[in-house]
Amino acid sequence: MLGPMDATSIPEEMAAALRSPFVPEVFTKLGEAGRYLEVVWPQLRPSVETAGIVGSALYMADMALDAVEAVYEPLLDRASLVAGGLGADELHAVEALLDVFQWVQPQELLICAALAEAWENPRVGGQGRPDPRVTSERELAHLNTRVELPPPSIGVLPEVAEALQIEAAPELYRAMARWPRYLEPVWDELQHMAAYPDFRRRGRALYFYARSSSRFLARPLEASRETLAAQGLSDEELGRVSATLDASLPALATMMMHCCAMRVGLGITAREVVTTS
Repeated sequence: MLGPMDATSIPEEMAAALRSPFVPEVFTKLGEAGRYLEVVWPQLRPSVETAGIVGSALYMADMALDAVEAVYEPLLDRASLVAGGLGADELHAVEALLDVFQWVQPQELLICAALAEAWENPRVGGQGRPDPRVTSERELAHLNTRVELPPPSIGVLPEVAEALQIEAAPELYRAMARWPRYLEPVWDELQHMAAYPDFRRRGRALYFYARSSSRFLARPLEASRETLAAQGLSDEELGRVSATLDASLPALATMMMHCCAMRVGLGITAREVVTTS
């Protein structure tokens, strides 16, 4: 059970609800937009604490895998990474960290998509099942995984940001920057992924799936611009919220694809929820 609400701790509470060992940057930025999270998080929290959000998130992870496998044939593999100087313990740490992002990023996308959908509508959600979420062994392992986010100026991170046309490298790449013998050769391959039409199409599909999934929140969410303004949020606060959500949604969908590609490069291709005969 999460503790009492405190404006300074809401991003941490959101991370805990997702069973994330780090506080995603988008939550921190939303927390800096005045009273916004004080208004929306109490409404969202009951839905995040249901099994449904995990199922939807993992389904999206399978959607990403389908598209990545259709367009990406890795040249790198475990053996070539080790031959390039990556230690076995480092490789294990990379794999564990990728599993964290595989789990956390789709949930982030669902939350941000629900907030974006609520921004434009008087009420969203309420059609989901209230089945409680149970913390899995996999999530417990994630919570014990160390996640460090080095400055976005080191190694290939400025190149990543420039190629993705964003201000700073995303958290996925910053977390992997601890292991340059992994990140540098992997980035040499993945920097070209955005040029593949199927890759871009699936990224957009993840975005729209997440938006449409907002109706399956277990509890209704009322967080339109008009509702928030009526609760005293200023135009400046609302502008910061809108800009954060607009920037985060496509970035999260893209990073889901990149995380999936990194896992495929390590030979991890098991589906999360979709089984094939």
